[in-house]
Amino acid sequence: MHPFLFSSQKQEISKENHLEPYAFFHCVIPINTPNVLLHWHVEAELTYVHTGSAIYQVGEETFYSHEGDLIFVPPNTLHSIYPVPGTTHISDTLVFHLDLLGYSIMDQCTITYLRPLFNGALNLLSHMNKEHPAYKELLPCVKDILNCVTTKDFYFELLLKEKLHHLFYLLFKYNCITETNVTKSTSLHMDKIKKALQYIQDNYKEPITIIQLANLCHFSKTHFMSFFKQRVGISCAEYIIQLRLRIAADLLRTTDLLVSEIALESGFQNLSNFNRQFKCYYGVSPKTYRNNLLTQ
Repeated sequence: MHPFLFSSQKQEISKENHLEPYAFFHCVIPINTPNVLLHWHVEAELTYVHTGSAIYQVGEETFYSHEGDLIFVPPNTLHSIYPVPGTTHISDTLVFHLDLLGYSIMDQCTITYLRPLFNGALNLLSHMNKEHPAYKELLPCVKDILNCVTTKDFYFELLLKEKLHHLFYLLFKYNCITETNVTKSTSLHMDKIKKALQYIQDNYKEPITIIQLANLCHFSKTHFMSFFKQRVGISCAEYIIQLRLRIAADLLRTTDLLVSEIALESGFQNLSNFNRQFKCYYGVSPKTYRNNLLTQ
């Protein structure tokens, strides 16, 4: 599991990996991560659910996932995953840029299919279960795609491109990609949420007030708090805490910084509060969390 995937709102595949514009993630919720906070990225996302259930938000749609489901996230779309109490959710996800399908080459395929999808003029079905008419054809294709990036056999890059093209062919064939019917009001609300999330991401080390975020969105404090919780699923204050804790967990995994230094780096001004919040969220203290990683 790539820790960066769960610690930032606007996410991109590493620029060091530009020759392979994709990333694979095996996600176990809540064991690997308690949840996946609302975020977006310029890449598309394809997920196969192995087992369990979770609550997904993809754009304006919220749904429960189940074993065998296929989940699709278009580029630049806000999405999140929250656990179902008492259930472990295991899934495989491929995050890939449309460059893998030739997005940068201006031909008829790009103009007709890829550019409209990237720009939001086309809407991609977010959730497909076993009852969907396209499922029987799509499932083997999705499994082949995930197998390509996990086994990396000889010439797999060519096969991956072929399978991704076939995937989108099937999505269009079964009308899983349609013209977008998004109102101006909905689009404006999404832009405001993205602006607030980006501000939190850019300033998480500093004190952030609800008034600052409300002013950024040109809302009153009360309206912003209600608006944020309705769109994100949790309160703004809780979101900020969870983001800071994710960043702290990343630092515990990837650095040798002292716990007190990590607390400051992740935006907590009080060490005891950091320890308390971390244990509440991850079930163990920061020190135990790091020690457990060392013994794995």
